[in-house]
Amino acid sequence: MLVKTDVSEVLTPSTIKLAIGAALGTLAFVPSALAETQNTADSSSDVIAVYASRIDAQKANGAAAVSTVSLEEIEKRQGTSVADLISHLPNVSIAGGGRDESQAIVIRGLSSDNGRVIQLIDGARQNFSLGHRSSLFIDPELLKTVDVVRGPASTVWGSGAIGGVVAQSTKSAYDFLDADQDIGGYLKQGFHSNDNASRTSGAVFGRTDTIDWLVQSYYHDADDNQLGNGKTLSYSASREKGGLAKVTYTPSLVHQWTFSARQGDRDAMSPSNPSVQDPSSNYPLVYRQTQDQSLAVAYQYTPMNDWIDLSSRVYWNDTQMKEYRLVTDEHDDNQMQTLGLSLTNRAHFNDIEFIAGFDGYLDHYQTQRDDKSAPGERPEGQDAKARSIGVFGQLEIPLAESWQWTAGLRFDDYKNEDTRATSTIEDASDSQWSPSTALTWNVTEQLALTASYQEAFRAPSLEEMYASGSHFVVPMGPSKLINRFVPNPNLKPEHSANKELALTYQFAPMAYLDSGYIDARVFRNDVEDFIEMNVDFMGATTTRQNVSNAKLEGVELSFHHEYGQFKNDLSYSQMEGKDKADGRYLEQIPAHKLVAETDYRLATLPVNLGARVSHYADQNENPDQKTYDGYTLWDLYASYSPKGAWDGVKFDLAIENLTDEYYTTAWSEVASPGRDIKLNVRYQF
Repeated sequence: MLVKTDVSEVLTPSTIKLAIGAALGTLAFVPSALAETQNTADSSSDVIAVYASRIDAQKANGAAAVSTVSLEEIEKRQGTSVADLISHLPNVSIAGGGRDESQAIVIRGLSSDNGRVIQLIDGARQNFSLGHRSSLFIDPELLKTVDVVRGPASTVWGSGAIGGVVAQSTKSAYDFLDADQDIGGYLKQGFHSNDNASRTSGAVFGRTDTIDWLVQSYYHDADDNQLGNGKTLSYSASREKGGLAKVTYTPSLVHQWTFSARQGDRDAMSPSNPSVQDPSSNYPLVYRQTQDQSLAVAYQYTPMNDWIDLSSRVYWNDTQMKEYRLVTDEHDDNQMQTLGLSLTNRAHFNDIEFIAGFDGYLDHYQTQRDDKSAPGERPEGQDAKARSIGVFGQLEIPLAESWQWTAGLRFDDYKNEDTRATSTIEDASDSQWSPSTALTWNVTEQLALTASYQEAFRAPSLEEMYASGSHFVVPMGPSKLINRFVPNPNLKPEHSANKELALTYQFAPMAYLDSGYIDARVFRNDVEDFIEMNVDFMGATTTRQNVSNAKLEGVELSFHHEYGQFKNDLSYSQMEGKDKADGRYLEQIPAHKLVAETDYRLATLPVNLGARVSHYADQNENPDQKTYDGYTLWDLYASYSPKGAWDGVKFDLAIENLTDEYYTTAWSEVASPGRDIKLNVRYQF
């Protein structure tokens, strides 16, 4: 029997009242006179946009490496996951291989599959994590932008941001409607040749003087992926459906409320560890159903005042992953529920900018393991809770005409507890400070040099602390060796300290260049108390321990050029990761990468043409002395929006892996897909 977690266990009256009370209580600090600055909205005014204060603050700060994937790029790429949209960015790689079920994002050598990269959707943390399974559930069709912060960012985002942040923003009616349009909709049909995928989506949306709304849905059905060597990647097919509903209410120019609900379902068949090549006795074939849903209420208060620019959000996430083992007729269930609250205010005092905020969330993690085919030879079910509260502040201060100083500090307090009725494991709690500082010298109006230092941390996950039961079984003649998990509630959080030098140069307009920039970065990230799985074969135990300290060093170079209808981008990234104790290389370090892209917009026709070439070097810096061969990928893109009788129709064509390269990304066991011709046709009315 599958366990079904009662939502009321997380959404208790006390926690709901606490979250709502905290959100409303912040308004008590707002002078009532300011609240009445403007009571009604001018019917001719655009609705104000919710201000993503933290991401915007990091973009403005030269110490942070932030890349944005725009809506145009999302539509051009036609990705099947968020990983597809960001894999070209410097020192960003995708782990897990050719199945979407196993994909994880790796930023500067640190991976999202163990919580070292934070994933956000409209500012809400996505905390689901289960070994070897992907946590990238949102469909790109729902997204407007994806912002990627490369490097530690705990001062602003808290636990988990030792590698970086992937912040995804969903669409709203204003991303579709023209200035003179109040209601509309679209239908889109896509086809991908590689996996014979059909991708259907649509939406209706509208607005009045004070309300804009959107209802969006999608359905995708794909067969197995085809590899560059002509073979099929078995058990890589999937079926997905879901949607988004969003309503924004703007009673005045200073107040805005946004209500959103998101749902996604995914069905697939794969080995229990989808990152391995084929099913086996250790990784049996499972039918996996994933249900991911979210509710959120956001409030934005932006009076005509330098002291207040307030953003707040209350959210609830529920992710449930069910797995059915076909051979043994066993059912597993994994569920994570998160109730969260976030507040951010941005203020200006003369030339000083101050951003401050609060984050709090409650996680409830439950699992059930069916062991009827071999009692006692599966991991035990879990029931655990985590609570985290954090406050932060960050100042940007001009020190002189050419100097800018940024300083931030965050305090987090967390508590983890094993809530199984039979548990005798003690609760675990800790608190952490996360400072950051950066000094920027504006040498000229075009050239800026920045030196920065950021500390970050990752609290141990509930699974890492409280996993128990059997890890694996090894037949030994007539008997068996059963290796068992040993809980470790004494795990310390992982810490990182990142030192970074950045050079940015903005080109002035000149012959053959309308605008452009160069961004160059050198960094070293020292990570202490890495949490790793320690398997003792002789002792027949497995436990997580703080066992190593790491040194991650790298370089990132980016060049952007625009002239007339041309846009060109060139980036190069490389890094190295070593254990500081014995000098051995670390896993998950991305291969050196060179990416060149050009885009041309035809002046006489509504046509865009683009091409991208990505070269990945050999990766032989491996603790097991294994070499992953380098490869080169060629991608072509085109879009066409005819006018006249065809007004409202848009065609998007992408050809990825044009040369049908057979390749395996570094650290993966499973090859990635070969050539894929993607065609989307959209009609908007």
